[in-house]
Amino acid sequence: MKKLFLYILTAFALSSCYKDKGNYDYTDVNVVNISGVDSLYTVDYGSVFTLKPDLSFTLDATKDTGNYTYLWVASITNTGNTVDNDTLSYGHDLDARITLPSGQYTVIYRVTDKKTGISYSKRFLMAVVTSVYEGWVLLSEVNANSRLDMLSKGVNGYKPIYDVLGSIGAGLTLTGKPVDVKFVRTTSAITGHAVYVSTTDGTSRLDGETFKLKSPLQTDVFSTLPAGFYADRLTQRTSGTMYLHGSDNNMYYYMYTFNIYFGLPVNVMYGKSVPFKVSKYIGYVDNSAGSTEVHVLYNEDEKRFVRHIYSLPANCTDMPAGTRFSFTTGKDLRFMETSRFNSGDTYAILDSIHQKYYLARFNVAATIAQTYYEELLATDFAKAENIAIHPDLGYVFYNVGGKLYEYDISTKATKLMIDYGQKSVSFLKCDGFMGTSTVAAKAYYNKLQVGVYDPALPAESAGSFELYMVPPVNGNLVLSESYTGFGKIKTVTYRER
Repeated sequence: MKKLFLYILTAFALSSCYKDKGNYDYTDVNVVNISGVDSLYTVDYGSVFTLKPDLSFTLDATKDTGNYTYLWVASITNTGNTVDNDTLSYGHDLDARITLPSGQYTVIYRVTDKKTGISYSKRFLMAVVTSVYEGWVLLSEVNANSRLDMLSKGVNGYKPIYDVLGSIGAGLTLTGKPVDVKFVRTTSAITGHAVYVSTTDGTSRLDGETFKLKSPLQTDVFSTLPAGFYADRLTQRTSGTMYLHGSDNNMYYYMYTFNIYFGLPVNVMYGKSVPFKVSKYIGYVDNSAGSTEVHVLYNEDEKRFVRHIYSLPANCTDMPAGTRFSFTTGKDLRFMETSRFNSGDTYAILDSIHQKYYLARFNVAATIAQTYYEELLATDFAKAENIAIHPDLGYVFYNVGGKLYEYDISTKATKLMIDYGQKSVSFLKCDGFMGTSTVAAKAYYNKLQVGVYDPALPAESAGSFELYMVPPVNGNLVLSESYTGFGKIKTVTYRER
């Protein structure tokens, strides 16, 4: 054992005295520095994107571009699509027509030194947008027919596209009077985005990315719809869940997660087989986190609220007992909308034989809690044509012809906000966004949207779209944005991103 130890010790001592005669001379290599490239570019679909980066070299004084190879590669990022890497160019500069589907891409610019084979790269983001990528979508009446227009969002604000279906060659010509337009997410993936547009002649589904005709509504319904059917209201509070109210006074339900598709009407009380006449209005949970997924419908035959739960998708059930009013109201439902006010109060305005109106509020969450019930003492409310609820302040806005009123539910006071004179208000709305996290939703969810119609102008350009800031304490409305050139605006939706 001692001999072995001495042997190891001797070998270690000899190795420590050995001189390494290897060649450790270092040679500098040419380094390519890439500059002149921003972190993000927004590019219109079909346009030529030109980018000229600046290159500098540490050991190439000639700067001969022939000493290098170049590659521009794009790959889609986090949009729900899967696309292989797409080569944009092999040139020193990028000068390519962009025909990638709309979305956000990571682009890599790679420069390789032919002598050393070493590559250097620069990454940046490229957002490919179409003229219909994002913005307000407005359905108007023009000479007893319908026209779809858009306020397309660009780097310099919103630009109007009149007759957007004709301008892009959508393959759809609208006929009949306007009824509804709604941007929806049938799934969370971008491929599930769609725009439904309804007129009295029918409902069509547009591709959410191109706005081209994708299918008539019948294709999305797993039952035979009656002749002349159209959807007069689509309600969606979150991706993958929708309610469709039809011109046949029935409600249809869609829930992607549980493979429930539009089919038979759901406005059937549990234990019964005959559908009841259902209102087009729906109350729902404003924030789905931890909720019971309850939606509240109104049975117009029996004049009462009922609930629809995803776990019992084919039927409706009774509401719980009320603490402020009976959910069996015995009144007609004039209007209902879920607001963000008071953490998601649903406002329901009830009509008692056109003589008195009552405002009922309830919150649909883990339980259904009633929060308010009082007579609505608003001026000339029996003549109200359009109604909107402010999501932050809880005010009730409505119009009578060209007079726009604000009703404060706390003081029960009515204030005439704007008198448009001979013009009329054709559309009124607040919010309409699925959430408040996007740039557009943050900017517009609490603006009052107003469609104004001027009969003195030509029908094709008699409408304007106005956005107002709503101050607290019944302050005067402040005009934020205004756009003209539309028809008589019936309804508006926002193509969200």
